[in-house]
Amino acid sequence: MSVMKNGFKSLALSVAMFGLSAVPIEAATVTTKVEGQFNNSQENACIHVSRFFYLTDCSYARTFPELLGNEMPWTGPTVNPIYYEIGGPENDPEYEPYVGDARIAPSLSGVLTIHDQDTPDPADDLISAQLQVGPAARNVVANVNELTGAGARPPRTVFTWSKINHVMRPTAVNSTTENEFGGVTYVIASKGFPERVCLTEDQADCFPSARAPKTTDGQDVDAVWNGPSNVGLTREEAMDGNIGATTVGFMHDYTCVDNRGGVTCPSHNVVWRNHSEPAPGVQGESEAPGLDNLLLKVVTDAEGKIVTAEGYWTQEYFLAAGPNSMNVPEGRNNSWQGGYLSVKGVAE
Repeated sequence: MSVMKNGFKSLALSVAMFGLSAVPIEAATVTTKVEGQFNNSQENACIHVSRFFYLTDCSYARTFPELLGNEMPWTGPTVNPIYYEIGGPENDPEYEPYVGDARIAPSLSGVLTIHDQDTPDPADDLISAQLQVGPAARNVVANVNELTGAGARPPRTVFTWSKINHVMRPTAVNSTTENEFGGVTYVIASKGFPERVCLTEDQADCFPSARAPKTTDGQDVDAVWNGPSNVGLTREEAMDGNIGATTVGFMHDYTCVDNRGGVTCPSHNVVWRNHSEPAPGVQGESEAPGLDNLLLKVVTDAEGKIVTAEGYWTQEYFLAAGPNSMNVPEGRNNSWQGGYLSVKGVAE
């Protein structure tokens, strides 16, 4: 998951320039232009506070059914970060988001490339990508309000970008199947591609949902999600251990403001900034914009062109909270924020 610091500057420059030199080109490749969305209008999450303080399992796949021998209820992923247009009133860190406000789903575009290794067997193929997330403001609570003092307003941060360039190095696939388009469906996910979890009351409203429970709801929720997925989303072995791809990202025209006098901006786990990826288990360091885990399902046609691609992504980090008996081993992550991207191939 971690990006070596001595290689970050050169790779980040490649990302910033969005040059083809960032991805090696093999003798036989098929590159497809794609367009779609980076995420729904909000992310969902599972932070360690849910487990040790609220005694709930907020994982995507019922990863932590018990704590210290006691069964915990599964509430599923919770809600927090939300996307808005740049320049609106929602960019004020004092703004309190609500379901149905002017939130947006950030766009995603770029290219996906299938590297076929000059063999007839798709199982040895590699997939790489150069993708761009459109402009957005990300409004996020940087802590749990109840832990900041009674009656305190949420410690909220808003940061913006004009674009985020992502580079995914050529990555080996984990499984391949023939599909109805005469091509191959590729999966990059060591434990398989997860089922999409949706809301109990609205099967069309799926992860990540604006109507997910709040972390502070604790056990006071009643079957918001229709049930856990078959496998989880995270790379971290202390959570799900479902290993996918990674990306290195670079945010252009970055700004950051918070309502705590700069305390959480930009130095906080859930606040992104352009730097190298923190090592697992590092406390209190903001995430780089690159994706720590990207589980992909890529559908191609008979010519090897991309028909559709979808993926779950996570940012994974360590939140220091609770006694050691309720925590993950040292050097591991225990929390994540994430979402779901989707694109379609575009004829050129």
